[in-house]
Amino acid sequence: MKVAGLVFSARKSGNGFNCMKYCLDRLKKKGFKTKLINAYDFEIKPCSHCNYECYAEEIRGKREDCPVKDDIPKIFELIKDANWLLFAVPCYGGHTAAIYKAWTERVPHLPEVNQLFRDDFEAFQKQFLTKIKGIMVIGNLTAMGDMALHEVLADFYNTESPEVMLLQSKEYGLGSLKGNLAEIPAVRERLDRFIELLIKTFKK
Repeated sequence: MKVAGLVFSARKSGNGFNCMKYCLDRLKKKGFKTKLINAYDFEIKPCSHCNYECYAEEIRGKREDCPVKDDIPKIFELIKDANWLLFAVPCYGGHTAAIYKAWTERVPHLPEVNQLFRDDFEAFQKQFLTKIKGIMVIGNLTAMGDMALHEVLADFYNTESPEVMLLQSKEYGLGSLKGNLAEIPAVRERLDRFIELLIKTFKK
C-alpha cells in the first residue's frame, strides 16, 4: 500500500509539514510505503490569463494547451500511483492556503489527467478524488479554521469525503508560528488516532 502525503503550505517546514511527517512515519512503521511531497519545493500557479484552453474542445472544437506552465504536472506524476493521499492544509485568514486552491483548480484539467481519465470528470472524481483519505487543516477557530475545513470539504461535494481533522495551536497553549505542534504529546496522540481511524476505515 502506497501513501503520499502532500503539504500545501507557504513555508518549508511548519505545523503542516511536521504533522504530516509524523503521520507518514507512523504509517511506514505499519508497513505502508510512504512519500512526502512538500508544495514549497515546487512552483504552483493558479488559473490565470487563459481562454479556457482546458475546455477548448467543447468551445472551439479542438484541443488546446494550457498556457500556465508550472510544476503541478510533476506533482501529479509523483502521486498518481499512490493508493492513498493525505493532505495538510493551513488556514490563512479563514481560507485554505492559496497553493492548495491553485492545486484544486488546476489538477482536474491537466492534459495528463484528461488522458488518464479519458476526459471523464466523473471518472476523475471516483478514481482520483477518492484516493484522498485524510486531510489535516491547521488553523485556530479564532482565525476561522473551521471555515477553511468546510472549504476543503466543498471540493468533495459529489464524491466520498475524506476523514478530516482541525488542529488548533491555541488548544495546546501554543502560538501558530513556531511550527512545533507535532512535538506536543497530546497532538501526537490525536495524530495516532487519526492514522488508526484511516487504517480502520479504508484499508481493504
